[in-house]
Amino acid sequence: MVLEFDAIPSLIGILVLVIPSMLLGRICKHFGISEIIGFVIGGIILSPFAFGGWIQFFDRPIIELNELILSFWQIAGIIILFSAGLHFPFSSLKNAGVKAIIVGITGVIVPLALGYGISILFGIEWMVALIIAATLSATSIAAAVTILEELDKEKTQEGNILVNAAVLDDVLGLAILSSIISIVIGNALPSLELVLFEISESLILWIVLLLASIFLLPKIVHVVATMRPTSLESRGTKQATALGSAFGIAAIAASIGLNPIVGAFAAGMGIAGSKLVRQVKEFVGELQIIFAPFFFAVIGAQIDITNILSVDLSLFLVILVIAILGKILGAGVPAIILLKNKNKGLRIGYGMVVRGEIAFITAGLGLGYGIISENIFSTLIFVILGTIIIGPILLKHSFKNQDKISNST
Repeated sequence: MVLEFDAIPSLIGILVLVIPSMLLGRICKHFGISEIIGFVIGGIILSPFAFGGWIQFFDRPIIELNELILSFWQIAGIIILFSAGLHFPFSSLKNAGVKAIIVGITGVIVPLALGYGISILFGIEWMVALIIAATLSATSIAAAVTILEELDKEKTQEGNILVNAAVLDDVLGLAILSSIISIVIGNALPSLELVLFEISESLILWIVLLLASIFLLPKIVHVVATMRPTSLESRGTKQATALGSAFGIAAIAASIGLNPIVGAFAAGMGIAGSKLVRQVKEFVGELQIIFAPFFFAVIGAQIDITNILSVDLSLFLVILVIAILGKILGAGVPAIILLKNKNKGLRIGYGMVVRGEIAFITAGLGLGYGIISENIFSTLIFVILGTIIIGPILLKHSFKNQDKISNST
């Protein structure tokens, strides 16, 4: 098969994004900074708005955020969240339980309410305020799990609660996004009953998908992986079957209105309870070496650094403070109360600070429908970037202090 010409620049673009971003991530790690920051900065530098647009390949920009690259980006997100789920068997979900549910819900409500309330106080129109608030509501699960894995803290009590709360946070964030679309189309606030129905529907679908993955997926994968003659045994069959199941559950999640990466996480949790988990972890861990830098580089590549001059500095600072405090107050404080431990609770709050995929979608929706101006859109994008930088620093510093205390005792 011969590749079409349009595919070749995209493949070159993937290569150009992955390698420099990976190197920048390693440099950041060497200096004690989270790799994610290096990946995102690499994406910003190589974006279509910077060097990726200035450097030409066959008379076209070397980086184009086209359908192929964005599809590959979604695949990267699925692999990252599948890998995360492999570290969290059903027992971890039971341990996190009610605590994760409370933290996940309050972690959405508080920044949403703060974002809307403060925006109204600043004289911003209610529909614009709603987009700002919704942009601040959902944590980036991919960022949260990647930071925890980087620090090797995903199996701690706070790491377990953080990841499960962030997944719930994502489900609620998409339900809010669905409500916003209804508001935009109808140009009026929907009834409380409708909003609660959409949120309840998303939660029920998530619970059903999660339970099906946990109780059925290990059996299905085991049967599929062993249903051929021993003579046809080949290296990687079990790993490929498990990874295929992640894409299958991700597709089901997307078809019922959930984020595909939430489905991939559920698939990972299902496989985590099977006998295949060790082999699959090793296999997917190798894939992440390439897919994690690419995923965060594409997030960076969506940021037009040239728009920094059009950002309203005072509004940027206010929204950034709300974005950070909203998660610390909304997720961190309830976690402190539930865990009866200030440091663990704050770490959960810090881990929830990072915004990403859903925040970009919400801000883009607001701009696309003409609700927010280019100025406010740019401000929100740089707020998202601010949380991507500040969140990992806060979380890493907090765990570092804990390790120092542990070593000195």
